[in-house]
Amino acid sequence: MAAPNPPLPPPNQPLPPNTFQSVNEAALHDAYEYCLENESQIEAGDTTTLVYPRCLGYLLRELPTEGQNVVAHEILGCVLRGSDMNELGKFYVDHLIRLCMPFITST
Repeated sequence: MAAPNPPLPPPNQPLPPNTFQSVNEAALHDAYEYCLENESQIEAGDTTTLVYPRCLGYLLRELPTEGQNVVAHEILGCVLRGSDMNELGKFYVDHLIRLCMPFITST
């Protein structure tokens, strides 16, 4: 029997505070801080754009360690290049999250 899916966060809930350690998990800590900062700069009514930093933040929180490190380095790369982090979030929503949508059911 397959393990049940973890519950999805409630809609319109901001990202939780950063729990990554700034010393031992510097890349994860910094990347998550950028997600929090990006989320805070988006107008509250813009629910479409709020999805992107929240997607990246939850990927950092929920992926296995190897996946966390990949996403963290991609976020930090966006910041270093001065590119739009929302484009990275949109990429993950369009190419990862939407692939799983047929399997997510409400209870």
